[in-house]
Amino acid sequence: MDDKRVTRRDFLLRVGALGLAGLGASSLLSACGGGQQQQQTAPQPEAASVDTAAAASADFSCTDVSGLTAEEIQMRESLQYTDHSPYPDKTCSNCQLFIPAESPNQCGACQLIKGPIHPDGYCTSWVQKVS
Repeated sequence: MDDKRVTRRDFLLRVGALGLAGLGASSLLSACGGGQQQQQTAPQPEAASVDTAAAASADFSCTDVSGLTAEEIQMRESLQYTDHSPYPDKTCSNCQLFIPAESPNQCGACQLIKGPIHPDGYCTSWVQKVS
């Protein structure tokens, strides 16, 4: 007859693994907006103003996803990544998750989304950069 008792060591290992899984899931949910559905209204176009830095950064594109897997492309699409933010105050360059490029007219990176990220871009996981 098999002994089905769980040792204290097995119990602690299982509880620890569950705790780590819960911590990972909560981190993922908080990065994705806490799992709450947010209704967004279409942004109202603002008066056109010419900003030389914005004009310079608009001269290049960060949409080449040829080196990404299907899952990574799906993640970009599910987070609605776009090269040019519809919100003037919410761009990748002022997002906590953005990793800037070494030079100004190059694509940066993101801690959440794989692939090239435009400094003027936006996704639904935008988080205000803490200064």
